[in-house]
Amino acid sequence: MEYIRKVNYYETDNMGVVHHSNYIRYFEEARIDILDRLNLGYSEIERQGIFIPVLECECKYIKSASFGMCLIIETEITAFDGIRMEMEYTVKDEQSRAILAKGKTKHCFLNKSFKPVRLKKNYPDIYNALYNFYTEGK
Repeated sequence: MEYIRKVNYYETDNMGVVHHSNYIRYFEEARIDILDRLNLGYSEIERQGIFIPVLECECKYIKSASFGMCLIIETEITAFDGIRMEMEYTVKDEQSRAILAKGKTKHCFLNKSFKPVRLKKNYPDIYNALYNFYTEGK
C-alpha cells in the first residue's frame, strides 16, 4: 500500500536533507494510514484496549530526500500471526521513483495490562482485517 507525503522544511537539517530520524516517523505515518484504510483507526483500536508497540525498528538510508520532495512510502505486512506483526517500508521519490530508504518494524499486540493479546480469539474483526491485508500482499 502506498502512502504519499511531502517533505516539510522543519524535517531537514543544515545540509538541506531530511534528518535521519524522520524516516521512522514516516514509517509510523504509513502504518497508521494502513490501519485507517482498513477501518481500524488507531484511536479505535486503543479504545478497545489494544496497544501496538514497536519492538524493533531499522532503517537503511540509500539516497537523501530534501525539502518539498514528495515521498511515496510503500508498506506491507511481511509477517502476522495475530500476536506479532512485522512490516517493511520502501521510501521513494515520487518523481523519479528512486529508492531513498528501506526499513522494517516489528510489533506485538498488548492489552492495557501490557499482556499479549491473541487477536484471532479476542478481536476477530481486527485479526481478519490485518490477516486479509497480509495475505493479499503475498
